Amino acid sequence: MRNIHLAGYGVLVGLLGVWWNDGVVVQEKGFFFGYNGWVWWVVVMQAFGGLLVAVVVKYADNILKGFATSLAIIVSCVVSVFLWGFVVTGQFAAGTSLVLGAVYMYSFPSQPRNSFQLRVVMVTSC
Repeated sequence: MRNIHLAGYGVLVGLLGVWWNDGVVVQEKGFFFGYNGWVWWVVVMQAFGGLLVAVVVKYADNILKGFATSLAIIVSCVVSVFLWGFVVTGQFAAGTSLVLGAVYMYSFPSQPRNSFQLRVVMVTSC
């Protein structure tokens, strides 16, 4: 229910943006004017991706979702280089490295604290 509530705000902001930028054109030609097969393919793939993420989170865990996201970044980058001639810039490489590093660090199990650390935390939190 919470996701539907949050998505409602996103739809509202998106529709306001469409109305603000292209309101006259949408009134004249309709909302779906210019949609072709490629656009519908992207819409279907995004919807399928969202449902796939929901299934992964439900039946696996969030860490596995993180690994899948990292793998998707790497695969899409490699495919983009070979199919569309994408040039990997330093900024893209740095951002990708940060995401992959964050997923790697997140996958470590948490270290148990010893009793001294717990006492210090308890004293400073009062």
